[in-house]
Amino acid sequence: MKIVIIGGVAAGASAATKARRTNEDAQIVLLEKGGYVSFANCGLPYYVGGTIKKRESLLVVSENLLRNRYNIDIRTNNEVTEIDRKRKVVKVIDKKNNKQYEESYDKLIIATGASPFKLPFLDNKNNVFTVVTLDDVDKIKNSVDLGKIKKACVIGAGYIGLELVEQLWQIGIDVTLIEMKEHILPQFDYELTTPILFELNNRGVVVKTNTKVENAEYASNNVTELVLSNGEAIECDAVFQTAGVIPNVELAKKANLEVRRGIVVNSKMQTTDPDIYAAGDVVEIKSFVIGKDVWIPLAGPANKEGRVAGCNAAGGNMEFKGAIGSSIIKVFNYSIAKVGLSENDCKDLNIEYNATIVHPLHHAGYYPGGKTLTIKLIFKPNDGTILGAQVVGQEGVDKRADVIATAIYAGLKVFDLENLDLVYAPPFASAKDPVIMAGMTAANIVRGEVKNILPDRVKEKLSDKDCFILDARTPEEYEFGHIEGAVNIPVDSLRNRISEIPKDKKIIVYCGVGFRSYHACLILKAKGFDCYNMSGGYTSWRMYFPEY
Repeated sequence: MKIVIIGGVAAGASAATKARRTNEDAQIVLLEKGGYVSFANCGLPYYVGGTIKKRESLLVVSENLLRNRYNIDIRTNNEVTEIDRKRKVVKVIDKKNNKQYEESYDKLIIATGASPFKLPFLDNKNNVFTVVTLDDVDKIKNSVDLGKIKKACVIGAGYIGLELVEQLWQIGIDVTLIEMKEHILPQFDYELTTPILFELNNRGVVVKTNTKVENAEYASNNVTELVLSNGEAIECDAVFQTAGVIPNVELAKKANLEVRRGIVVNSKMQTTDPDIYAAGDVVEIKSFVIGKDVWIPLAGPANKEGRVAGCNAAGGNMEFKGAIGSSIIKVFNYSIAKVGLSENDCKDLNIEYNATIVHPLHHAGYYPGGKTLTIKLIFKPNDGTILGAQVVGQEGVDKRADVIATAIYAGLKVFDLENLDLVYAPPFASAKDPVIMAGMTAANIVRGEVKNILPDRVKEKLSDKDCFILDARTPEEYEFGHIEGAVNIPVDSLRNRISEIPKDKKIIVYCGVGFRSYHACLILKAKGFDCYNMSGGYTSWRMYFPEY
C-alpha cells in the first residue's frame, strides 16, 4: 500500500505517524510545499515577542525523526498542483530542484490547511506581514532586530491578532488594533470581552472596532499609513494581517470532490472519493452541539482528524465523532475561553436558548489571592441541555471551560453540573466550584424556581412603564452606582417594605452578582409578584454597559 499525504503540520504530520503505527509495511510519502514539515504555528506570536526564546522550540517533530523512527518519505518544498483521481496520481512541483513529476497513490490524504485572509492593496509590501509560517516570523524578527518596527497596526482582533498585540507590546512597540466587527474577539459575546478591552486600554493599546481598512498610503514599497472606513488615517511602519483564514480547498475542487466551505468528509475522514481522505483546517466536521457540519479551524480537532485519517488510510478503523469548538486565549493578565455555542451563535442559528451569568472567585474566598471569574452558561430552556459556555478571568479559566466542554461531550445537562463531584481545597476552588454554581443557577431557572433576564434585555425595558426595577443591594452600593430608575430596597429589608412594590408591574430585581436578588425573587414570588432576576447582577450590567 502506498499512502500520499499532501501537507504537514498538525493534521498531515499526525496522519503520517498514525498511518505508520497502523501499518508497518505501507509506503508513506508526505509532500509539504513549505520548508518545514511540522512546527507549532500556535506558538509563532510568542516567538515574535520573545516569550518563546529559541526558534528550534517551534519545531515540533524533525524531518530526521520522521524519516528514521517512522520510515516516512518526507519531501519539503514539494507542492502538489493537481489530483488526477482517475489515474490515482498527484502532480508535483519540486521547488528545490526546479522540476515537475507525478506521484502515484493507493490512498491519498489532503491536509492543505488554510491561508490567511489578505487585503489585495497590501499585497507584496515590504512591511506587511502574516503570522502563519516560520518564514513569516523570521521576516518579522529580522525587522524587529533591525529596529524597523516602532508603530504597528494589527488587522483583525481574533486569537492570533490579540496574541500578537500582547507580544509586540511586550517588546516596546506601539500597537493599534483594528477590527471590522463591533467588538474584539467577535467569536465571543460582547460583554465577555469587556475585561479584555480594559486590559488592552490599560496597556496603551489603541483599539479601533466597527471599522475596516479601506486603503493604504505607500512609500518605497512600504506602507506608511492605513486609511480606515471611518475616515481615520493611522500611521505605521509595520502591518500585520491576522483577520482570519480561508481553507485551501482548490485542489479538492479541481478534483471534483464535494466542497462547501471546507471539504466534506464522513466520520472516517473520507471524502466523496473513498480512496481520498482529508483532515485539518481544510475540512468541515460535525458539531457535537448542533449535529451539523461546521468549519472549525483549530489545532485540537486538526490533530485528532489527522490521526483518524492516517489510521483509516493505512487499513485501520477509527472514527472522528466531532468537535465542540473549544478555544482559549491569554491577553496580558486575563484569559478568555469558549466552548460550544455563544448567545450570538444561538441567535444566528435560530436555536432557542437561555443563559445565566455567575461571578464567583476562582478559589475559596477566605483563602488569599482569589480572582473573580465570569461564567456565562448557555442552555436549552426546556430541558437544560448545555449548549455552550464562555469564561473570562485571571485564574482558573481553563479548568472551568474544560469541565463544561467535557460535560457537553458527554451529553450532560445543567442538573448534572450542579451535582458534579469536583476536587476541592481552599487554594484550588470552593466547595461549590464556579462550574457547579453556574449549573445550580441554570438548574434553578429550568426547574422554574426563578425567572431570569439578561442585562441587555433589562436595558430595553428601562422606559417600559409596566416594569419596576428593584435594586436589592445596600444603600452604600446603590450610591456607588446603579441602574437608572431603579428603586433601592435591600433584600434584608424587603419583607418589611413589601408594600412599596407595585403588584401590577413586572418586577426586575438585581444585586451585585445575582445571589441576593435570587433570594429577593423567591420572597416576591411567594407573595404573588411576577419577578425576574437579572443574571449576574450589577457586575454583569457593567460588563454589558461599561459606560454606566
